[in-house]
Formats: sequence, C-alpha cells, structure tokens
Amino acid sequence: MAKILIYAGSCAIKNYSFIAPMRIARACHRHGDEVRLINWADNRVDGKDLVVGQQSLKWGMCWTLSLSHMLSTLIEQLETWKPDVIYSMGTTQIQSLVRLSKRYEVPLGIHVGDPYYSAYPTTSTVNNYKLADFITFNEGQAWNYIRKTYPQIADKCYLLNHAIDPELSPTWEEVQKVDKKYIASCVGGDDRIRRKELVNYFYQWTTDFPDAKFATGGSLVKGVTAPYTAKDLNPTIKEAGRGWNHTTFTEEEVKKYEGKLFNVDWIPNDLNYPLGLSHKAVHKLYSESYYAFTPYGHYIREGKQSGFNVMTFGTKIFEQGGSGCAMISNRVKDIEQLIIHGVTGFILDTPEDAKKAFQFAIDYPEKVRQMGLNAYKFIHMFHSWDNRYKEVLLPIFQKLGIKK
Repeated sequence: MAKILIYAGSCAIKNYSFIAPMRIARACHRHGDEVRLINWADNRVDGKDLVVGQQSLKWGMCWTLSLSHMLSTLIEQLETWKPDVIYSMGTTQIQSLVRLSKRYEVPLGIHVGDPYYSAYPTTSTVNNYKLADFITFNEGQAWNYIRKTYPQIADKCYLLNHAIDPELSPTWEEVQKVDKKYIASCVGGDDRIRRKELVNYFYQWTTDFPDAKFATGGSLVKGVTAPYTAKDLNPTIKEAGRGWNHTTFTEEEVKKYEGKLFNVDWIPNDLNYPLGLSHKAVHKLYSESYYAFTPYGHYIREGKQSGFNVMTFGTKIFEQGGSGCAMISNRVKDIEQLIIHGVTGFILDTPEDAKKAFQFAIDYPEKVRQMGLNAYKFIHMFHSWDNRYKEVLLPIFQKLGIKK
C-alpha cells in the first residue's frame, strides 16, 4: 500500500470542476492505496461534492481550502502522515512544492490537464517539469510535443489519458434495460471552437427526422433556445489569455444556418451545477441515447498548434461509450483506437455520414443498441480508470520504489 497525497492547487477554469484529482483518488483507493487530497476551494462546483474544510470521503481524507491555506496543510501532512509521493494537479505553487519535496525527501509528480485548450507549456513551465520526478498528461498532444522537443525529460513523461470512472457510470445491468429516448445526444460546454462540427454533423440533420428526438446538455443551447446568428457561427475566441480570430463558416454557410432552430431537446443544467450537468446526469442522458456525438474541432484535426497530434481525447467520449450508447465522431487522428466502426459506433468522414447513422438507428434500433452494449464492454475493459492505474500509475509507483 502506498500513501498518495494529491495536491490540486490549480484548475483549467476558475470555479469549474477539476475532475482529475477525484478520479485519480478513487482509482488509487480501489487498488489498495491510502489517499489524501488537498484541494483548492475554487475547484468545487457545489457543496454536494465537497465542502470547505476537512471531510472524510469513501476513498480517503480531503481538505478543501483557500489557496493560502493549502501549503500549511501540506506541510502538516508531510510532518505527521508522511506520504510516499506528492502528486500535484498542475504547477500552481510548484517552486514551494519542489522545496518541500526535497526537504522531506518525497518524490514529486505533476499532472497536466487539458493542455490543448491552454496551449503548449512555456519554457518556464518546462523548467518546472524538469524538477519533478514524473509528469503525466491527460491528453496526448502536449505529451508528444514535450517528449519530442525536450528529449532530456522524455523518460519522465507519461500519457494518462481520460477514462471512464466506474463509480460514476451506470452498471451493466442498468444499460441492458434502459429505455432509449433519443436518437443522439451531445453534451459539452459552449463549444465555440467546435461549432462547425456541431452544426454540420449534428444539429443540421435533426430537422430531417421530425418524429425522432435529439438532445443536448450542458451549455450547448444555441440552435435550441434561440436561432443561430452570424456571430454565433463565426465567433472571436479568447482562450487562456490569447485571442484567436476563429472563422469557421463561409458566407454561404452562414446564410444556410443563420436564424435556424433545430429539432433538439435541451436538457437544462442541474440546479446545483450552474455551469453544466453533474457527471451522473451526463451518464444518464448518454445511456438513454442510441448514439452520442463527440465533435472534434479543426485545431485537433489539422494540428493547428504544433502538429504533434496523438491521442487527444477528452473525457466525453469515454463517458459516452461507458454509459452504453454507440459512439459517433468526425474522423480525427487515432479515433480508431476508441471507435470500432460498425461495432461500437461509427466514424464519420462527411456530415452526410451522420445523417445515414441517424437513419440507421431509426431503421435498426436494436442493432444500434447492441453497438452501445459493445461500446460499454470495450470502454470498461480497456479505458477505465482502473486500466489507467494498472498501465500508468502503478509502473510509476514501482519505479519510484513506493509500491511493489
């Protein structure tokens, strides 16, 4: 048994749930490790998940604190509990963590989340990576970039891709008997950088099937509660302090979609999750759908940022298959590793392929239901957080000598 102290001092977006620490904590606990989490209070969505202060959870002890109180709690744990490893989610307060790691002779790991949203690491960030004993990346683009650009730290870099959390997903018995309500669903934030894929592969076809039901969840409300406008279709995006002039639609395409309402049910945000749906609610929506659609934007498809594309999969596609619905996606690099075409879902080369897939579900619903069951087995067998632990984290801990 190893003692794992997870230090979650940073988050992709302020006040938005940073899911990695909780999922890593649960995976470590299931495999016999003792886990404690020191969590920044801004990483909470609401008090139902975590309360400010100290609390005992199923997988271990958790402190949810202001940033200014986190380091003192860490020092207290280093003095009294004596963890085998400090596993930092991001590089907030990293210099202090490095000093404490050396003072108490405890290995330090860094987990890098959602790098393709926040661009590639700066030189100063890479210098921080060099001070760590290991670095995990939850998506492959930055992982591949670091290994090729900084070969001197390549042996410390590991891909810890997103996965299904078996404690959040429906059970096998539940997915076998669930009533399917929707031909297809899609859940996400207000995905401005994936707007073209959402409209061309998903929204536009829903009006061709007026007797079928489609659904979106979270913040994907454009085209559901209000007509599309030219600004919606061609937004100017500012992400991570950078301005991207991101024009996705031609003038002709804007005319085609502007002012159009689509045949889609919007599943409103949970009362306690103002920024989106709870993960339980997301799994429920997916399980009630024949298909779930994952839109991958051109910045992944074409390698806009560096060209080091590999295994850039967010958590949604794992949640979809792991909830018992067939997965459909526009074609991106390595997507064949997750979608077995015609077995666990469909890979779409053109928007017209999406329309064919929707028609197939209407004509052969039991075949698509079986695809969803196949997807459930496949994702839970090869892409659960238990797999990630055994294939990535356990070898790291063994290399550090903290676990046999």
